[in-house]
Amino acid sequence: MLHLCSNLHFSIKTWSFLFIFFILAFFTTLNYHHNSPPTSLFYFNTFISSATNYTLATYLRHLTLHPHLAGTTPSLHTALYVKSHFQSLNLQTHVTNYTVLLSYPLFSSVILHFPNGSVLSLALDEPGFSSSGVVKPYHAYSPSGSAYGKPCFLNYGRKKDYIALGANGVKVKGCVGIVRRGGGLSRNEMVEKAAARGVEAVLMFTEGEFEGGVERGTVMSGLGDPLSPGWGGVENGEKLRIDDPLVMQRFPSIHSLPISMKSAEIILKSLEGPEMPYEWRKSLRCSTSGRLGPGPIMINFTYQGEKKMATVHNVFAVIRGSQEPDRFVLLGNHRDAWTYGAVDPNSGTAALLDIARRYALLMRLGWNPRRTIILCSWDAEEFGMVDWIN
Repeated sequence: MLHLCSNLHFSIKTWSFLFIFFILAFFTTLNYHHNSPPTSLFYFNTFISSATNYTLATYLRHLTLHPHLAGTTPSLHTALYVKSHFQSLNLQTHVTNYTVLLSYPLFSSVILHFPNGSVLSLALDEPGFSSSGVVKPYHAYSPSGSAYGKPCFLNYGRKKDYIALGANGVKVKGCVGIVRRGGGLSRNEMVEKAAARGVEAVLMFTEGEFEGGVERGTVMSGLGDPLSPGWGGVENGEKLRIDDPLVMQRFPSIHSLPISMKSAEIILKSLEGPEMPYEWRKSLRCSTSGRLGPGPIMINFTYQGEKKMATVHNVFAVIRGSQEPDRFVLLGNHRDAWTYGAVDPNSGTAALLDIARRYALLMRLGWNPRRTIILCSWDAEEFGMVDWIN
């Protein structure tokens, strides 16, 4: 009896020990998995799932409350907004300022003189924006000037377009050229090709759904601040004089102006002369007389602008890499806009700010990138990549 009780007591002790060991092993394993570092998949899913339309819409709303042309006070306000956002996320943030040569309009007019003596001054502003603070339509870095001549349709202003004009007996010298955007040429190339053939000035339109819209842009050749070609325009750094030949060759030799498709249509419907090539007529999205010109109407076109020094602001946030900190991944977007910039560029800037927010979230969860990530918000891109070239 005593022997039986002893065996029973031993069996109970053994099973109790095994049970306690199992429980400890279970919770130890559970705790190990609980404290194990998150996987890459966990961070990826967190990054994707934390995006919201609300935050993107909020950022975009703040960025586009006002027109913010580079070099103006509203543009500075957008830079400070981006800086404040990065800092609120505890990201290493800094702003780099550059003093660069920018270009702004002072006065422009396009007046049509018809053979019957009537006169029409074209509307150069978009409907509803004449007193909203939006800069008047212009071409940055266009020289000032006046021209009085017969209009002639140059299509895209390509070499083969001038060959076609010549084949139809059209002489473009002394004319005011009407050019549509496209054809693989930059604005600068369109204007300079026209100038090389004796055209007095260029009016440029963009075909699109909104007939009254005007596409602003730069006619400077090349990229970057024209006063510091090939080097950054840092404070107290070397700069060329504006009348230096290296600077002047960046600007067109004749003046130009963007106009709406609606305004271009008024001119094109008044043209006489040889018929347009069929391919031109077929691809045009606006009404025309089907003629090339020149004339018979006359155009009096005046543009006055100014080139002046202005300060632009690049904003950066740095996330230091954990393994290769000296290798950089740049993620950036420009911030300045000709007008409000809701699509170009600030749909991209809003995405950049939200990516910064989500990176900050991942960092709070223990994530760090392998290489250094630099989030870049550049200024003055619209003027010819003046921002990131610096």
